[in-house]
Amino acid sequence: LKLKYRVPLQIVEGRLVLTAVIECPKLRIHRQIMEFVLDTGSQNSYFGYKDVMRLQIPLSEKPSKGEVDVGGSRYKEIELPKMKFHILTEDKIGTISLDVEIHALRTTKTSTQKIQIAQALPSIIGMNFLKDQKLSLHIIPTENIAYLEYDK
Repeated sequence: LKLKYRVPLQIVEGRLVLTAVIECPKLRIHRQIMEFVLDTGSQNSYFGYKDVMRLQIPLSEKPSKGEVDVGGSRYKEIELPKMKFHILTEDKIGTISLDVEIHALRTTKTSTQKIQIAQALPSIIGMNFLKDQKLSLHIIPTENIAYLEYDK
């Protein structure tokens, strides 16, 4: 018997938002509530610059995996250790815990305007998250319903 779990997504200003509690002992991140924008146009998942700062993720000594264009700006893609995501299911009874690959974005620009653009960028969950975790995405825009489904 297969159990299906639903993870509700919020629809905020037309964006799909996933709320998760994340942690990563290697980076000294202890259970932080975070919001991620689900972006099916993005291959990978990223912490936005503002969240990198808030979580105090040290990027300077980490090697860049290359560069990536996000939201019209170019960023260095920094690999991080896997994060543990804890997500509440629809019935709020269960929590799904997932090991997630997520990179950090480090701005390559130093101008004040470019840094402000980088700070406005949300953290993003990309297609790798859905594929790696074997999640399916369901959206019913007319009813303002969106959720992820997880088979256990």
